[in-house]
Amino acid sequence: MPPQVIPIAQAPLNIAKSFLLFGERVVIVDTGPPGGERPVLAALAARGILPRAVSLILLTHAHPDHVGGAAALRRATGAPIALDVRERSYVEGHARAPTRPTGIAGRLFLHTPLPRQRFETFSPDLIIDAPLDLEPWGVDAMVYRSGGHTAGSLSVYVPGSGELLAADLLAGGIGIGGVAFHGRVIAPPFHEDAVRVHEAVSELLTLEALRIIHVCHGGPLQPAAVRRWLARGAGL
Repeated sequence: MPPQVIPIAQAPLNIAKSFLLFGERVVIVDTGPPGGERPVLAALAARGILPRAVSLILLTHAHPDHVGGAAALRRATGAPIALDVRERSYVEGHARAPTRPTGIAGRLFLHTPLPRQRFETFSPDLIIDAPLDLEPWGVDAMVYRSGGHTAGSLSVYVPGSGELLAADLLAGGIGIGGVAFHGRVIAPPFHEDAVRVHEAVSELLTLEALRIIHVCHGGPLQPAAVRRWLARGAGL
C-alpha cells in the first residue's frame, strides 16, 4: 500500500498547508509558521498516532511559514530535522531567506509582517545535498533538490500513488494561493529564480505515473493544468 499524503491546514481557506506522509512510519513535510506544530500534533492525535511514530521532519525550504514550528515539533516528537544544505544559514539565524516578489501580490505581501515572521532558530540534524530516498525513515518516497523558489527548495514524490509535493514551486488559487479557484495554477508570491522554477517543474512533470501535484498554498493541481501554465510562459 503506498503512503498516504495527508494535508494539514495551517490557515483557513486552503491558504497554507503542511503535510503528513503515512507509511510504515510518519514523515512531516513542512511545519507551518510559529505555532504550526499545534495543528500537526492535532492531526497525529486525531488518527491515533503517537508523536514518537514520526521518523523525520522534512523542510522544503526556509521561509517562516514552512519552518516556524520545526524546533517545537522536534522537541515533541524526538524526530530529526532534514533540510537542504543551501537553506541552513536561514534556519540557524545567520541570514534571511530571500523574498523576491513574483508580481503585485508578492509586492503587497511584503508590506505585511508575515514574510518577516520571527521563528525559533535551530540547526538541522540531516543536511540534504543529493536526492534522498525516504525508505530508511519508513516511507516509500523520494526527495528531489528542485531549487528555484529558494536555492535549496525540495520536492517530494510518492511513486506508489503518483503524488508530488511541490511545496512553493507553484501555488493554486488567487492572490498568494488558496482563497478560491484552488486548481488554478499561479506563481506563489515569491521566487528567487523563476527560470529555474520552470526548469524544475518541467523535470518533475516527467516523473512516471505522476497523477496529482500538492502545493502548500491552494491546490491540489492537475499535471495537465501545470503543463498549460508552463507552455504560456506564465510566471516568468
